[in-house]
Amino acid sequence: MECYLIPTARLRLSERSFIATNLTRPDSDFQRALTANAAQGTIALCLDQGEIIGWARTERWQSWNTLEAFVSTAYRGRGVATFCAAGLVASCPCFRGAYGYAAVFHPSMKHLARKVGISPVLFSRLPDGKWELS
Repeated sequence: MECYLIPTARLRLSERSFIATNLTRPDSDFQRALTANAAQGTIALCLDQGEIIGWARTERWQSWNTLEAFVSTAYRGRGVATFCAAGLVASCPCFRGAYGYAAVFHPSMKHLARKVGISPVLFSRLPDGKWELS
């Protein structure tokens, strides 16, 4: 396996399409941004024999850095999300020093964030689609 970081906006059309179709939650904000070619931030892609099997990403959202991840079902439980998130932490200045906080949007992401040295702040989606601090 290999992992590389790239500005999300520089993903190739084939990569954006594959991730939006196979490696995002249906109707998620990130899926919509990928489809509209409006995704921002930095993404760490994990590949196995040239196929994208998972990712972790960060972007600026409201006044927070974010941490999100998604891994193909067949590769879950192997540390792929941790591998990608660790790459983000090592490479992105937004997670260094006093900036080591990140907004996360699912309870499972709290554990991942802590594993890679980030203090998570959980947000939950309201029925109207807005996010609130949990």
